[in-house]
Amino acid sequence: MSKIRYSNRGKVIEDSDDFSKFVSKYRLEVQDHLVLLTKQNAKKIEELVCNDDDYFPFAQKLFDYYGFSRVKVNKDKSLFAVVREIDRDNSTNVWRYKTNRDSFNKMILYIAEAKNDFFGRLEKGETTLPDLIVDQCGTGLKSLSSKVCKYLCEFAFQKDNYYINDKTIRHILLFYLDFYHIDHSEINSVYAVDKMDYQTLCGWLSKLHIARNETYKDKITKSELDHILWYCYKSFDL
Repeated sequence: MSKIRYSNRGKVIEDSDDFSKFVSKYRLEVQDHLVLLTKQNAKKIEELVCNDDDYFPFAQKLFDYYGFSRVKVNKDKSLFAVVREIDRDNSTNVWRYKTNRDSFNKMILYIAEAKNDFFGRLEKGETTLPDLIVDQCGTGLKSLSSKVCKYLCEFAFQKDNYYINDKTIRHILLFYLDFYHIDHSEINSVYAVDKMDYQTLCGWLSKLHIARNETYKDKITKSELDHILWYCYKSFDL
């Protein structure tokens, strides 16, 4: 298994036959072991994700079956079912491993509580929401909270408002910041990235996204950016 390491003592993306075969098979544009954030690469990765049976988006099917009006108030446990499927689809395994089930249930209550105006704030793209879920409901939701916000926003409003907080993305991020000439002198290790809250991570991903769009003079979405960083490096040893 290939390795990704980034610290003030060294920076390594260890090449592997699997990675080389992957980029060769799909003719991805690559430089210095980085899959470039080009529109052409984004289209190819989106097609791969859509056709990968391991990532069939059943949560979307459930959301469409129940309908937004039922999901937003958790009628018939519809919100619970959709969010549990987001957990499964993204392999965050909060529900499966049981240790954070209380936090998961608190999150459902928080989202469904009308006074919290969760969906109104979601539609506006408030980046405080993933951290707020963690603060209000439990630290074991750090990764899942960003995915819940991202996908519920897409399902309900067809808006691309959120990046994903994922271990693979966090561990490859600094290499991409270097490649696209984004100064991050105050952050010099993967360990520092792992400690970030969502808003801080979102800020760095946004800087990368802006630099990418300025470099290529075209646009990719937050989701396309997420997918390149995650899908191409998810098999690496983190």
